[in-house]
Amino acid sequence: MVLIKEKNGKFLNFFTASIVVSVGGLLLNFLLILISSIIVVAEIHLPFDYVISNLLIVFLSQLIGTFVVYFILIPLFKVKNSEFRQVNLFNSLRTVLLICGTFTLISSISFVLVYIFGLFNLIPQSGYTNVLLNIGHLANPLNILIYYLPLTIGAAVYEELVYRRLLIPLLEQRGMSPSPAILFSSLLFALAHLPNDLIAANLTGTIIHISAVFFIGISLGLIYVITRNVLYSMVIHAFLNFISFSGPLVILVANSTLTLIYNITYWTILIVGVGILIFGLWQFLRKPNAEWVILVKERQTNPILYGTFGFLIMGIIGIFIPFIIQNIIIGLEIAVYSVLLYFLVLIICFGAFLVLFLWLGNRAMYESKKI
Repeated sequence: MVLIKEKNGKFLNFFTASIVVSVGGLLLNFLLILISSIIVVAEIHLPFDYVISNLLIVFLSQLIGTFVVYFILIPLFKVKNSEFRQVNLFNSLRTVLLICGTFTLISSISFVLVYIFGLFNLIPQSGYTNVLLNIGHLANPLNILIYYLPLTIGAAVYEELVYRRLLIPLLEQRGMSPSPAILFSSLLFALAHLPNDLIAANLTGTIIHISAVFFIGISLGLIYVITRNVLYSMVIHAFLNFISFSGPLVILVANSTLTLIYNITYWTILIVGVGILIFGLWQFLRKPNAEWVILVKERQTNPILYGTFGFLIMGIIGIFIPFIIQNIIIGLEIAVYSVLLYFLVLIICFGAFLVLFLWLGNRAMYESKKI
């Protein structure tokens, strides 16, 4: 038997894992601000309006961030050799079924929450209205392609590498069993969307969005742990985002054929999902699948109460750190007129926090001890 513990004590048992949450958000924010600043200072004129240019910058940031996470952070945090299984037909089929089940579940939860809030005349407002296209964008098909790139492919690849491929193995290495690892990674995955929602959405929309993202995270964590291949969770994530962000676009286009295709697709997934959820629950109660039993019943290799408590506290604090730094940089941009000083402070500010996190994480790296 192997006990896993951090060097700095029980409360910090999962300190490295919580740092991953901070670094993931910090890296993406840094790239976003840096690329935007370079474009402004270099007077690069993109042939797009603000919405499309912003989406393009976000996708470029996600692309660079993906390379950093995969080639630097994953090896740095000692999870490069995490268990990996090849793609196969059975797991691909399970991924398709889980897409339907997840979509049905989050649609049902959102519908119930909207209905409850409606009783109190509370209307949800989305935090993504600033990235939606308008009728003028439809004239150029390239705008539609750029619209989907960061919202489906970019978000799915980057977030799955951080929250599933990197975070879940880190939690498991420290003795956490798969079930709580999925639960806690999903919780922080949902809360990571909170700063943006608090700014761009109302409280009603924030609650609905966070609830949906939490259960999406559960499904993504399940498929990752079962298949041990992050490609499956990327596919689910990308498809769910594709369906979600296609709705406003279909309404905007106002084409009867396209609307019909979207509605048929939507309700087909929903109906299939209902059947899958009912069948899956019946199968589990009648004769639980061995993989599901392992997920539910596998125990920790060491006590994790204090470590989990510390992980959640530091993880939640870490979620807001990029948001705080971003506001400092925006304030600096308004107050300082020196371009050189602005870039210098920008790089020092983000760089100092990144180095601090990585240094602390390295000091708290786990030790294995056979007993």
